Amino acid sequence: MAGHDDYFLGLPAWAFPGWRDRYFTDKPSRLASYAGVFNTVEGNTTFYRTPDGPTIERWHQDVVDKGFRFCLKLPRGVTHERRPDLNELERFLAAIEPLGETLGPLLVQFPATLGPTDMAAFEDIFRALDNRFRFVIEVRHPAFFEHPSKLEPFLERYSAGRVVLDSRPLYEGDRTHPEVLKALHEKPDVPVVPDVYSGVAFVRLILHPDIDSNAPYISEWADHIAGYLGDDVETYMMIHCPNNLHCPPLAYEFHDKLRRKHTVLAPLASWPVPEQMFLV
Repeated sequence: MAGHDDYFLGLPAWAFPGWRDRYFTDKPSRLASYAGVFNTVEGNTTFYRTPDGPTIERWHQDVVDKGFRFCLKLPRGVTHERRPDLNELERFLAAIEPLGETLGPLLVQFPATLGPTDMAAFEDIFRALDNRFRFVIEVRHPAFFEHPSKLEPFLERYSAGRVVLDSRPLYEGDRTHPEVLKALHEKPDVPVVPDVYSGVAFVRLILHPDIDSNAPYISEWADHIAGYLGDDVETYMMIHCPNNLHCPPLAYEFHDKLRRKHTVLAPLASWPVPEQMFLV
């Protein structure tokens, strides 16, 4: 992102159908078009399927030399089972390794059913990642929030960051909104822990589809992110919404708010969609 090498702003995907010809184009590719505006992405598709070699090569070519970072989610067979499939983990890591310098921290996301008593299984995952890939950990079990010391030794031992999931806009906003009703079953209501571990901040902000209700959360996070950047913390900000259609303009709004507090940042690039498409 122009103006700060440690600031990465992105969305949960690059190819949401509703963005095509509204924000991004297929020329030369949807990923390359997306990477003309944003410099990271939360790769949720890898949670369901490991990409093949030609796909990884295309991804790399689409963003090479752009300062872009893929933050890919580990497969569900690795993180969402009490006995992690370490063979699947090795296949996944071997597949993504050619992304090289375009790889950001991997997202190791555990469900609320896995708590501190499952940490022995977690350690097998961390050990496989250690010294090969950077990673951040997202936990949802209440015990990790009531007793941070249950997780902190692992963060320190493996130089991992801790994901901050902020779903307050959904839970404190209008819960009857039809787009929010489904999301409440998928996005946990967990405490917000904005502390930085291992020199990396990784924030997943879940905003409300009622755009006007997001202002206080966007302002609060602009303050936090400005503070991280002022302390030279490598920072990843992922903007989510139950309806992905809203994510690109919400990310623009967040970035504009942040620029008022951290003035070295340049504006985001304009949408790659040809101007005449807005005249239809």
